[in-house]
Amino acid sequence: MKKSLSLLLVLIMVTTLFAGCAKEEKAAETAPVAEETEEIAEVEEPMDAYPERSINNIVPFGAGGGTDVWNRALSAAMEEPLGVKILVNNMTGGGPGGTGQAYVWDSEHDGYTILGTSETPLLVPVMTGMPQTTEDFEYFIAGGSPGLLLVNKNAGVATIEELIEKSKADPDKYKVASTAGGLWFILANLFSSYGDVPVGNVTYDGSRPAITACVSGETAAVTASAGEVADFIRSGDLIPLVAIQPTDYEFPGYGVISAVTKSIPSLEKYLPLNQFIGFMVPADTDPARVKVLKDAFEVAMASDEIAKFAEEQYAVMYNLTGDEARAFSAKAQSTMSWILQDMGLTEFSPEDFDIPRP
Repeated sequence: MKKSLSLLLVLIMVTTLFAGCAKEEKAAETAPVAEETEEIAEVEEPMDAYPERSINNIVPFGAGGGTDVWNRALSAAMEEPLGVKILVNNMTGGGPGGTGQAYVWDSEHDGYTILGTSETPLLVPVMTGMPQTTEDFEYFIAGGSPGLLLVNKNAGVATIEELIEKSKADPDKYKVASTAGGLWFILANLFSSYGDVPVGNVTYDGSRPAITACVSGETAAVTASAGEVADFIRSGDLIPLVAIQPTDYEFPGYGVISAVTKSIPSLEKYLPLNQFIGFMVPADTDPARVKVLKDAFEVAMASDEIAKFAEEQYAVMYNLTGDEARAFSAKAQSTMSWILQDMGLTEFSPEDFDIPRP
């Protein structure tokens, strides 16, 4: 009996020993699988969740102008694909948008502070000395409207020929309102610099206050986009004299507006100069976040809301991002900066910022 009991105990111990060994061997076999699974988990770890909060869109011009209304429309259309609100704030000053641009540049380059832009801030370097050029930003360019020269309905002028004649007789009386720097500033000064039309220029912080100044009679004329002045053309408060481009422009419901080059051929070599509007972010923003903005921008540009808005603004659609948008912006910066330099109207030379002559 004792012998049988001892034998049974030995068998139990042997069985337990083999079971333990088997578990260790099985663990050893499965260990690499566990390690491999851990490595896969690291690869499939979710990317940075952007955006997680509201995005600030800083518009460097006053409310109601082209840059402002375009950015409010774009921001609204981008909110759904982004899943967050985009808060539009106006921050004027600094000539061609320098105050707003400086604010965005000095903020974290994290995609949460973007700059609503037009072609005007391309002149920030030569007008303010701030060193950032198109190489320092990523651009998202939506579209733009043709530029016009218009006069107040009570200015006693109905054609560009009358403006030329009367301004030569009384140069101080006929002044053109425009933005402080940028495309409309250049176009306003083309007449006196290269067109032999001695009109003065009065600048404002954005297109809307410049247009308001002309409508109120503070100035005789204004340069602005067709979209920005559409309501005032329809109401009769502003009379379009010329389209500031080499070709005629047909304004819906009004008729054909003659090309400025028909009356002032000397301006042809400087045209066309085209408005563009969109937004931009510092170029060193995380590329993954730039792509998120790009995808949302493309969704917005394909939306019915933006199509309808562009039609109301009499806009030409560009829909440019990436290298194409930067090249487009760089060309405009070169052309505009050197035109102003040759007019003697810059504060700094384009050469100071390695902006090439076109």
